[in-house]
Amino acid sequence: MKTMPYVLVFAIITTLASGVVAQSLDGRKIVMKAGEIKSLHPIVEIPCDVPQTDAVIRVFHEATAKTFPATLRNGELVFIPEGAMPGAELTFTVRVEEKTADYAPRVQVRKVDGAKILEVLLDDVHFTSYHYSEDYKKPFLWPVKAEGGVHITRDFPMDVESTPRSARDHPHHKSLWTAYGEVNGVDLWGEGGNSGVQKSGEPTWGSGDAYGWIAVANIWQDKDGNPIITEAREYRFYATPEKARMLDARITFTADYGEVIFTDTKEGGIMAVRMAPEISGARAVITNAHGDQGEARCWGKPSPWCDYSGEIAEVGWRGLAIFDHPANLRHPTSWHVRGYGLMGANCFGWSYFSEKDYNKGLFPAERGDYTFAAGDSLTFNYRVYVHSGDVEAAAVADRYADYATAPAVRWAE
Repeated sequence: MKTMPYVLVFAIITTLASGVVAQSLDGRKIVMKAGEIKSLHPIVEIPCDVPQTDAVIRVFHEATAKTFPATLRNGELVFIPEGAMPGAELTFTVRVEEKTADYAPRVQVRKVDGAKILEVLLDDVHFTSYHYSEDYKKPFLWPVKAEGGVHITRDFPMDVESTPRSARDHPHHKSLWTAYGEVNGVDLWGEGGNSGVQKSGEPTWGSGDAYGWIAVANIWQDKDGNPIITEAREYRFYATPEKARMLDARITFTADYGEVIFTDTKEGGIMAVRMAPEISGARAVITNAHGDQGEARCWGKPSPWCDYSGEIAEVGWRGLAIFDHPANLRHPTSWHVRGYGLMGANCFGWSYFSEKDYNKGLFPAERGDYTFAAGDSLTFNYRVYVHSGDVEAAAVADRYADYATAPAVRWAE
């Protein structure tokens, strides 16, 4: 008796699985109820007990005859509707289709041949790249591009020649990254001779129509290679318009090697960015959720979000905001934000942020030290909003509301 070739068996199983998904998911309806603000390209998530499939999933809105991208992954269906007016209730229909020969996902994540770099393309436009080579002490995203291909984050030190000499400072400020300045006494923010290293694991990645993703586990080590803590991160890159790009970052620390202390210091950003020189100094405006502007009023102040934007000659206004999720430790976070282009979410540096004269030796009663017992985990979630227009034109406050309290969704009966 002959057995069927493995490839043929796999193809049959895949086809059958896709058919099951089509039967169980195709035609199902989702009801979305908007909140109190006008939603615009909200990232909508709904639990889904249907297994992942190789088929193409889209969400159709009959009232407007518009179709929106969707991604089914990890027991969750994610889709990005156009938006909704305050309080509006919309009904969508799920459509499951077989892939055509010319199909390409709207968000593509692909590896660069011969390099430890993953490129992210949104609707065939390069948005950013993830770098995890051992040539660097920590992994990072660079460049990060705004509408028109504008590099909104600094190119230095990855591309020295494209950066004015006046902006070639702080080489550890690599575009968009995660780091902290004192973990069990080790500097994992700076990159001097005694600083630690974020040893990157081998990432996994995937493409999709609503979003593509990169997931990786890194080990933060001291300069001698001794492990301190595990840091797992996942980036999601969404299929939103070029003038309103969004990416989510989930950062999870786990004390796999014993007790860990994040010591109170201003030098850190669990989500940090260094803006391009064209959007820094007198050319830029720093704004927080309270309406405060400028370094003097925003540095160290707790706020649900902080935005950095400016007008670039012959281009227009471009900006980047970081959103602190309400479930994060010590929300709203404090901001290590400087006029020269740095912006970092730091919930640990209480003594620095709460006392302007800290360096004179005046300490507050409460410090921001945080201790992980062996085996403990802690997760942070952030959204990065890369936008055209200033903070008002880009409706940064409303986009934060979409993140903090997304429109309510449910499967229709």
